[in-house]
Amino acid sequence: MPVIAVSNPKGGAGKSTTTLLLATYLAQSGASVCVLDADPNQPIIDWKLNGDSKTSLSVIGGVKESNLMEILDAQNDQFVFIDLEGTASVLVSRSIAMSDFVIIPVQASAVDVRQAGKAIRAVRDEEKVAQRSNLTRKIPFRVLMTRTPAPGAPVSSVQRQLEAELIAAGVPRFRTSLAERLAFKAIFVERLTLSELGEHKVGNLEAAYQNIHDLVEELVETLHAIERERYPNE
Repeated sequence: MPVIAVSNPKGGAGKSTTTLLLATYLAQSGASVCVLDADPNQPIIDWKLNGDSKTSLSVIGGVKESNLMEILDAQNDQFVFIDLEGTASVLVSRSIAMSDFVIIPVQASAVDVRQAGKAIRAVRDEEKVAQRSNLTRKIPFRVLMTRTPAPGAPVSSVQRQLEAELIAAGVPRFRTSLAERLAFKAIFVERLTLSELGEHKVGNLEAAYQNIHDLVEELVETLHAIERERYPNE
């Protein structure tokens, strides 16, 4: 059961969108998936309770630093996502410390990249703390570029520069980015999964679905690689 935290101290980086898209796609694919909505605004709880989606995805709200461990211990799903608040807090630190993998969404702006740097430092700090009692403990992470131009559309010089800086700094990132698409916004407006939007006019739905398919494949591939590294003899 990999626990996947989605973290960036900057609000509006795409944490909840990333979480919901990945979680609902995996659930639709037949996996058992749970989202812990640790955002004070509870966007995914609102989506689940006030919408008509038929997804098997389960969502738990009211997550605090005092009950996080208890909630995680009670989960037996194949994937558990933690959608974290857009600020530094004890809950964020504890969630990262208890995660098997951290996704750091970031938009192509200097402000977002600086905030992503804080998220990366938070992951590395929690890893160092954990290694005091377990020298082999690692908390792998990947940066996910969000709200990027659709494939074939012009890419800004700012985005190119920021991507080059991430590569030069050796920061691990997803090959797949999350493009700017109407369908990704519509899932919160309509409170449906991407595959349930169907008759709603939300732009190129097929391209949006392919984008998430590619990202999920890369996520699963990454998790398998982490598992093989962690347990090389199994």
